[in-house]
Amino acid sequence: MLDKTGREYVRAKMPMIGVGTYQVSSEKDVYASIDAAFDAGYRFIDTAQDSGYNNEQLIGKVLKELLPKHNLTREDIFITTKLMVENQGNEKAEKSILESLKKLQTDYIDLLLIHFPGCNRNDPNDPRNPVARKESWEVLEKLYNEKKLRSIGVSNYEIVHLEELLGHAKVLPAVNQCEYHPYYYTKDLVKYCESKDIHFQAYSSFGSEVKKQALLTDPKVTALAKKYGTSVTNFLLAWALSQGISVLPRSRNPVHVKENLEALKIKITPEDIEAAKADNQTKFLWDPTKY
Repeated sequence: MLDKTGREYVRAKMPMIGVGTYQVSSEKDVYASIDAAFDAGYRFIDTAQDSGYNNEQLIGKVLKELLPKHNLTREDIFITTKLMVENQGNEKAEKSILESLKKLQTDYIDLLLIHFPGCNRNDPNDPRNPVARKESWEVLEKLYNEKKLRSIGVSNYEIVHLEELLGHAKVLPAVNQCEYHPYYYTKDLVKYCESKDIHFQAYSSFGSEVKKQALLTDPKVTALAKKYGTSVTNFLLAWALSQGISVLPRSRNPVHVKENLEALKIKITPEDIEAAKADNQTKFLWDPTKY
């Protein structure tokens, strides 16, 4: 299919809620999380090359057992992984993605994202950043054309990075995965992605590991969760889902993994979506605004 400018784009069948696996790095936890997820009905796993995940190989290993256990095939599930900062550029990008395929023990990846717009996160003015972004995207397009990647996209991209990408991309990015919750709601970026037919996906729906208690105990959020007769975590997931934004909750607790899926049944009104928003935005994780 082609977009209005003639660029090719793909819309793989991606579920609206997936299992996040950040910091789920032991084989026991990976197995328990995905086993509970499949049992509950999840069909979407999100991982990355980054050391904060360190679980591509474990996911590939446990899927060999869990897919037949749950009467599933590889085609029944959706896998996202991400090109880490240190692997941006021509040769490193392709080599690392092929390695991800081996670790995940699959012939294709459903969605491959560039994890961050900077190749050197310590120096936002590094002139290598835009070069690496372009080279990395060309590698993604090559592997997409070779059917090794079913769809391609980005993560943590601001409007300026998307504008740059759209200036040379032959394949439209399918997804932009970013931090998004009532404390950090990038209205302009979400609208921009929507206008360009780029699906906006949220990570850190509960805030960061260090500061998430502030979001989970926020009086406005807790009152609204009570209004909808649900937990604060499910309200936060439903808050994004009700905006057409997919989510990637992470938990090592199989009970919580199953509970998170209930958020799909909750519809938050536009008025309550606005009511949940904090007056001042607080970004918990990576800040890509200057890269």
